[in-house]
Amino acid sequence: QAVSAGDSIHTRHCPSDRCLSPCSRLETGIREVVPMPSKDGAAATGGDGGSKAPAAAAESKGSCKRILLIIALALSVGRWSCRCPSHSNPPDVVVRFGEPGWQEVLRKNLAVHGYAHVPGLLTREEVQAMRNLAETYCYGETRKALPLGYGGYSVPGFLDLPEFAGAAWLPKDKRVHQLLEAAFNGTAYRFASHNDVGCDFVGVWHKDVLRGNVAKYQECDVWSRDDVGQQHEIYKVMFYLQDHLHDEQAMKVIPGSHVLRTTPWERGYVALHPRMGDTVIFDQRLSHSGNTFYNVFGQGRLFMQVGFGRDNRFTDEFERGTIERQKALQARMLKSPQPRGWSTFLTDAKFLALGSVLTALPPQLLNYFADADIKAHEGRSCAGTGAVMGASGGRAAEL
Repeated sequence: QAVSAGDSIHTRHCPSDRCLSPCSRLETGIREVVPMPSKDGAAATGGDGGSKAPAAAAESKGSCKRILLIIALALSVGRWSCRCPSHSNPPDVVVRFGEPGWQEVLRKNLAVHGYAHVPGLLTREEVQAMRNLAETYCYGETRKALPLGYGGYSVPGFLDLPEFAGAAWLPKDKRVHQLLEAAFNGTAYRFASHNDVGCDFVGVWHKDVLRGNVAKYQECDVWSRDDVGQQHEIYKVMFYLQDHLHDEQAMKVIPGSHVLRTTPWERGYVALHPRMGDTVIFDQRLSHSGNTFYNVFGQGRLFMQVGFGRDNRFTDEFERGTIERQKALQARMLKSPQPRGWSTFLTDAKFLALGSVLTALPPQLLNYFADADIKAHEGRSCAGTGAVMGASGGRAAEL
């Protein structure tokens, strides 16, 4: 429960001694068991044993601190041993838009690695204008974006909002569609209705599939073909609204993981370093991560993304679930604006603490929960035996 400005911060908001630190609770328990001395030096309950109580309490406090230190060290060692290593030989996924043969380079990168980095698709001026819209909506005098339970803010379905009318051109842009026409190799594709803005969005390792109460819409396993030989092919087109040339706060990916149901940690991750105006396009089944640390002092980690899919039943199913999810989240968002002040300060403090915890936890543990819905996909093949994609399946096998 939030503490208002007029409240004194004591134990009124939690029962018994739950607001005390672990060591304080231990000391409290010791005082209940070991009689404390009275003013005349004797124990409050009589006798001469009270003089030992302060020493016992001090010794217990020291033991408690040692135990907590051991636990902290054990967690640090566990986190280090479970870290995702960096890729030993990152693939070159840069696509020079407009140069001879760029379309084939794009298709190969998407098929084999699951992503591509396209420098300078948009101008810095265009991206700066989009950043201004996002920054005002997320961090203006009133924070209108949806605060997320795991940290950061999201603007689901931003294209439906009047505040983002200045970005309505993005999914219709000629350059974006030249990119998509090359990606889909001339076959029919369409907007999959997915569109959102992230503002210091805390993102753990995951694959983009329908989750929770909208997972029911994904009737066909996204790693299998359907009864007419079609397969899942949906790409997210992402624009970072600031430079990430010298940091790892943009997207991190595991190359080639889009054709696997699980996350192949042993391959190692690659951190992308896009500039303003660059585009990252990726297969949404790719194992990827954002930033788990919520930085209240940084420039802000903002992005816009839109999704497009091959015109088939996989995109139809994903779109139905996406529309329902975005509508529900947007309705929540519109009911929860936060005027700048004490409440936003507390929200930032909560996100900072939560991000610190997520950063300390093993990524495999977080991914286990984030991708829990993927286990249900295996039994949803719409084509029967032999249609499941293998480690080298999908479009990679077609090249």
